[in-house]
Amino acid sequence: MRLPSNLLLSSLLLSTTLAADQIPLKEKAQGWFDKAKSYIPSGTPSIPDPIDAGASAIAEKKVEKINIRNHERKLKPKLEGEEEWIVYLTGGNKTCFGRCGRADAAWNEAIPLLSALPQPAGSPSLHLARLDCEKDAVLCTGWAASSPSIYHFTFPQRPSTPDTPAPATPLRVIELNTTTVTASDIVTLARSAPNSRIQEIPTYDGALHPVDGWLAKLGLQYYFGYAIWLMGSTPSWAIMIFISFMSRQFMGRRAGGQRRPDIYGAGAAGGAGPAIPQPAAVPAGAGRGTPGSAGKGGKKKR
Repeated sequence: MRLPSNLLLSSLLLSTTLAADQIPLKEKAQGWFDKAKSYIPSGTPSIPDPIDAGASAIAEKKVEKINIRNHERKLKPKLEGEEEWIVYLTGGNKTCFGRCGRADAAWNEAIPLLSALPQPAGSPSLHLARLDCEKDAVLCTGWAASSPSIYHFTFPQRPSTPDTPAPATPLRVIELNTTTVTASDIVTLARSAPNSRIQEIPTYDGALHPVDGWLAKLGLQYYFGYAIWLMGSTPSWAIMIFISFMSRQFMGRRAGGQRRPDIYGAGAAGGAGPAIPQPAAVPAGAGRGTPGSAGKGGKKKR
């Protein structure tokens, strides 16, 4: 007996549906997941170095952040006693031109070593800080600092009486090599390090000293840094337009006080100018008759 074609097609669809229903839901989900994963480009994800990650985590907890809002409060002599500050200056693509990577890694590795240095009795307490010149460009410009570098401060104890001036603060500036710097190079900058070399570096006591410079004492270091930063950030064409405009204004005012006399003889200060020659007076009767009639007694021809 021959089955109709429509009945055969219905039986085939029913058997397919029953077979699909017999597949467990877990296997369906796994198939969907495999299919979706096939559209994602394959690649081995980069795994961070655990040593670098640990050093960065320790640096975040042990290192204070210096910025333009708190540097005057933190970097100054205090009543508690003498302090030693090692401030690391770094930057990004604009201030460091992308060459601070090795110095940043060396600094992060040096943080645990510096924190573990022994502190003898009577020695200044060690503080570690970090200044990002990419975020605080005005402060770094006011210090005339370049990154990467180390600013080593030795703050003396502030006198208890307010009228007594505080002693000078020794400052040593160490510029780090962007290709050869290591963590041991940074550790030897601490005074309590076994092979410390900080005393061999000369101190800086110029006008841009963050504490003892005359710009800092007059409260002008911030404005100086902002002015220099603004000049460096302004395009050269804008500066040339400004200089051209100011020179035109200056020369115009200078020429305004020395004007030449006008056609009416008025001077610049309102005084009388040179006299303008007047036409000669015409005698009476000179305009009558022809020009040749003056020698003949003015008689008319008949």
